[in-house]
Amino acid sequence: MKKYILKRLLIAILTFFCITVLVYVLASFAPGSPVEMIMAGTSNMTEADVARLEEQLGLDRPVYIQYLLWLKNIVSGNFGTSYRTMRPVLEMVSERIVPTLILTVTAMVLAVIMAVPLGILAAYKPYSIWDSLSSIFAFIGAAMPNFFAAMIMIYIFSIQLKILPTSGMYNAGETDGVGSLIRHLTMPVIALMLQYVGIYMRHMRSSMLEVLGDDYIRTARAKGLKEKVVIFNHAFRNALIPLVTQVGLSLPALIGGAIITEQVFSWPGMGTLMVQSINYRDYPTIMGITALMAAFVLIGNIAIDLIYGVLDPRVSRK
Repeated sequence: MKKYILKRLLIAILTFFCITVLVYVLASFAPGSPVEMIMAGTSNMTEADVARLEEQLGLDRPVYIQYLLWLKNIVSGNFGTSYRTMRPVLEMVSERIVPTLILTVTAMVLAVIMAVPLGILAAYKPYSIWDSLSSIFAFIGAAMPNFFAAMIMIYIFSIQLKILPTSGMYNAGETDGVGSLIRHLTMPVIALMLQYVGIYMRHMRSSMLEVLGDDYIRTARAKGLKEKVVIFNHAFRNALIPLVTQVGLSLPALIGGAIITEQVFSWPGMGTLMVQSINYRDYPTIMGITALMAAFVLIGNIAIDLIYGVLDPRVSRK
């Protein structure tokens, strides 16, 4: 098991390196530069001022040197200073990371909690009316983009019914309050999780149908075990493995969907900060957010691998 975890950690480190290299190169090739954004609205800057500013920001060096310096700093815990706000990147990101985690973790947990029982019921009574209705729901959920679902909910619950707020994390003038947080969180979470409920439910259904047809399930029923015991003690654990795989594969898409959802609902998370930083060519902030998001996804996938070992002990011996 230790060798397996070590192998996964080494792969995660290599993947992290590749992701950061790719993002840094793509950001450097984007039209415009941080200096141009800083100079916007300023007409009295000379070429000497521009050259001095580029030297101060380190933009006069080749891209690979800039990346290596960034990598050296981030290893020591220094995420750099934002070009846009001149604040430490780590300080800015730390203010936004909690709202993003609240949104994404809540959406993920609720999607799994809803999808698992719905998938089990659909598999237990295949081709029934319930199975057909769940298939329709899964198809709509999987096919509907989260921004489209967000716009529909805003129109219904905010504009027409006026029962849910359209933006922010708390009411105006508030910085905490569970009731206010839940009201503001409801629509972003539903918009983000709706697609994954459908995907997870179909995976759970197909996996459960396959397991229920295995010989050991027929043997358990032949022994006279209660149906609940057969379903939850024998079939459920093995049926979870494909769902766990799908949850791990959907982590990057979930993070990407959170960026769009945060924009639609003005949720004060890392996604909103990322879009602002891209618009201003704020390379240190872009890279800081990318590094943290990549780390979360990679750590999440390692956790998924460890869950495999719990569900199937054979994995721990590989």
